Order: sequence, then C-alpha cells, then structure tokens
Amino acid sequence: MGTVHAVSGSPGARHSVADSRGAHERWSVRGAVRALAMTLCACLLLSACAGPQERAGTAAPVAAERVRIAVFPLENLSGSGAPSREIRELFLARLQAAGFSVLDDDSLDRVMTRHRVRYTAGVDRDVALALKRDAAVEAILIPSLELFDETYPPKVAMFSRLISTGDSPAVMWIDGLGLAGDDAPGILGLGLVEDPSILVARAVDALVGSLVAEGFGARTHRADKGEPRKFRPKLVYRSDVLAPEKKYSVAVAPFFNKTDRKYAGEIIALHMIRNLMTFQNFEVVEPGIVRQELLRFRIIMTDGVSLPETETILGAVDADLVLNGEVLDYRDYRGPDGVAKVDFSVLFIERRTRQVVYSSYSQNQGDDGVLLFDWGRVNTAHAMASHMARAIGQKMLQAGQQAR
Repeated sequence: MGTVHAVSGSPGARHSVADSRGAHERWSVRGAVRALAMTLCACLLLSACAGPQERAGTAAPVAAERVRIAVFPLENLSGSGAPSREIRELFLARLQAAGFSVLDDDSLDRVMTRHRVRYTAGVDRDVALALKRDAAVEAILIPSLELFDETYPPKVAMFSRLISTGDSPAVMWIDGLGLAGDDAPGILGLGLVEDPSILVARAVDALVGSLVAEGFGARTHRADKGEPRKFRPKLVYRSDVLAPEKKYSVAVAPFFNKTDRKYAGEIIALHMIRNLMTFQNFEVVEPGIVRQELLRFRIIMTDGVSLPETETILGAVDADLVLNGEVLDYRDYRGPDGVAKVDFSVLFIERRTRQVVYSSYSQNQGDDGVLLFDWGRVNTAHAMASHMARAIGQKMLQAGQQAR
C-alpha cells in the first residue's frame, strides 16, 4: 500500500568576453557593493558567495594499473556549437597522464568502421564485444557535454561514464559537474573566472580525478549525507512494496522532453543514472543496452511506457525496475542576471508486481531559499538537478517514512 506526500518547498549566438563587457561591468559594481557589506558583516566572507556546489572528486591521482580504455567522441548535449574535439583531446591527455592505456584513434576508427558503429552515446553488446575482441579494450569512456556558454560569466557542465566491455557491458563509474565563472567570486570579484577554457580544464581534471580516486568499477560517491530540504521532491508517492534493504537493477527508459531545450530528456536521464549509482541499493543498466532492446522490439514511446512495453524492456535487460519520466523545464541563463530552473517528474515500475512503486515531482530554481548576499544560490541547472536527483534516491530508500 502506498502513500502520497506533499513536501514543503518552493513551486515550481555565442558571445565573447569582450562582447559582454557591459554585463561584466554591471556585475562588478554590484559585486563590489555586496562584498563591502559582507566584509562588514563577518570575516568568513573571504570564502565564496555561492550555494551548494556539486563537485566531482578531485583526490590526488593513484595508479590506474594501465587499464586499457577507449574514449568515444564527445556527446554534445548542449544544443549549440562547442569545442568538442578539443575537450576530447583534453580527456585523452589527462587519462594518459593518470596512467591509463588509451586506445589510439586509428585503432578505434578501424574497429568502428569494421563493425559499422554509428551511435557513440552508448554501448550495446555488439560494440562491447567488438572492442574487447579486436582491440583488447577493457572499458569505454563516454564524455558528455551538457552546457558550454562563453557569455560572461561563462558556464560549463559535463558528464562522463565508464562502461565495461565483453558480453555483459555495465556502467562501472559515472560522474558529472556544473561550473559557472561566478560560483566563487570572493572579495571584490577576485575569484571570478572569465575564460571558459579554464572551466573546461577544471571540469575535465575533476572528472578524471574522480575516476582515478574512486578506482576501476567503484561507486562515485557515498550517498549517506542528506540533501538540503529545498531539493526534496515536492510530491511523492512511495509504495510499501519498495524494500529499502533490497538491491534493485534499474533500466532507464527515455525521458519525455516537454521543454524548449534540446536534449533535456537525455540530460535528466544521466542525472538519475549518476545519482542512483551513489546508492549501494541500485545498479543501473547501461543506456546503450536499453536502446538496443528498444530498437530490437521496435518500441516507440509516444505517451509514456505501457505495461506490455515495461515487461518487454525489463525482461530483455533482466532488470527489476524501469524508470521513466518527463522534463517540464530545464533552463540555464546567459549572462550575469537570471536564475536556473529545473522541473521534472519520475516514475518507477517494478517487474515482479507490475506496479508503480515510486513516483515524484521535483521543481527548483537557483535562488530558492536565498535571503542574503546570494548565499545558497545555485548557478547552473546541472548542479541543481544533481541535488534533486540524489534527493529522489534518498526518498525511495526511506522505508515509508513520512515526508516532512
């Protein structure tokens, strides 16, 4: 038997730096006034005036034991032009410096051409077997670019995940982060970042550092720390069938994108995959496997996942739960003024009972709960969606506790 909870909370062209000088000057004046008031208030304000920042691990590199990996082309989910080749090359350089044995591009191209591989945003069984057999690759890294905005202050958001090769490809590691040039302005704006390439380098360094620090096949984060109250789902249904002590495998079906932002559905799906995998209770099926089965059974979802389609997907990938949902808003703002917004719902159906065991609706914007000096402000949709997705996982495992 399930319960419905209402949770308190708030409701729901690239430009160069030179082209944005006016906006920069407006921000600087406002920032100076705010910084002066902050200095008078407390000496703690030498730190950044920013909200909860979701960061990838950046621990000191450890030996990667010469693990042989292939790096697929960058998946550009930004919906705009971006230096995709340069970002991928940066990944290659950082991985090699960390001790990984990276498959050279010529060898990768030969395997992809021989097996007529065109889709590189996921890994299916055929591709995983081909790279294992033909190139002795142990894992495949897929970098995904969510946001690349050069307008001052610049913003960058990325994901990266590692998938094993062989006849049973699985997600071994996934992480992501979103950065803005004004995340940590500091006193008199000394911490502002004007060059987007600096943010790109920081993001790649953090993601590779996370992979090295966590190890080959390890969980990306511990999820025992509760998310701030404001990121909890606004409406929740949780069935008592969902056992918090049990482990579940989850197949993530495509999310429906009802926003004007291209790829918002794919982005939220990656957020859910990343944050579900921070819990020991969840294993997530590689999205490329799910896509392969959808194509094989010619399943086209137009108005949600039907029960027969759910049974087909779960049976084909041998998963316990199928996750589906819709994205109503996923918005980053350009320039110094604006607010990020994220609005989506999720639905989990269990294979054994053929019932909905969890559903929720989440909505936040970057200035939720901000009262003074932008404390608590979140500057990117990526950082905010990450908190919201992790809060969903925590709510699923609460053993029927009442939402407060």
